[in-house]
Amino acid sequence: MPVSVTLSKEEIGSLRDKITAYNLQVVPVKSEYELLRVDDAEVLMILYKSGKLVHDNGHIAKKIVGEVLETQEGYDFILGTDEGGKGEWYGPLVVGSVALKPEEILILRKIGVRDSKTLSRKKIRSLAERIRKLGIINKPIVLMPETYNRVYSRFSSEGKTLNDLMAWAHARALKDLVSVLKYDKAKVVIDLFDEQKMEFRLRGLDRSNLEIIQKTRAESETSVAAASILAKDIFEDRVDELDNRFQIDLRNSKPGDIVSGILPKVAKLHFKNVGK
Repeated sequence: MPVSVTLSKEEIGSLRDKITAYNLQVVPVKSEYELLRVDDAEVLMILYKSGKLVHDNGHIAKKIVGEVLETQEGYDFILGTDEGGKGEWYGPLVVGSVALKPEEILILRKIGVRDSKTLSRKKIRSLAERIRKLGIINKPIVLMPETYNRVYSRFSSEGKTLNDLMAWAHARALKDLVSVLKYDKAKVVIDLFDEQKMEFRLRGLDRSNLEIIQKTRAESETSVAAASILAKDIFEDRVDELDNRFQIDLRNSKPGDIVSGILPKVAKLHFKNVGK
């Protein structure tokens, strides 16, 4: 069965060198989206312009990919956080947080961990199960609708915004994660949404051996991608639980379809379509 991994620009250059070194047969690409195609006796590789590499699961292909993928040296752990459910009017808000050792990053990349927005629900479930079976350290924060609504109301009464709530939730998940780790040096990657609010919520965290980076498109980092996959998987599970509990179908419903007495238990009340 073919497997895939997303390569950086540097890794793409290394892949080209390996193809030459292994004297593999390069053939013409078959679509405008392909950058490179290898079709040799024992190796099939397709590199897309997006950086995604699809390859067979044979010994030679796996060996080449293992030689191409770069490791992040100098850190005991690389941490990442990301959320699920923020944009949905129904269900909980989930913030996933993951701590990866450098060798675990390579393992997750090889099994196809990448930005959850590019994955189907079935694939997210499969990858989430594999991440858990590998024993990856993670500390999710789950705010079910009733709790979420209380927290949002409290923040709103203090003149704070959704970004304040998000920064609080990310920081709480991160602090919970850091509290169970032992390290000499670690790095944290957070998807940038409000740098000042995030920095405010991270105050009090010992950063003497902890490097914190806020960046756009942070899902390109394996730790953030893994956190996103776990968060989305938990979100979908909790939505299923709400559906079963109240005998409804939230994914295929509108707020107006839900009995008003149930709505605060399944929906984020500040959403405009819910308020109507």
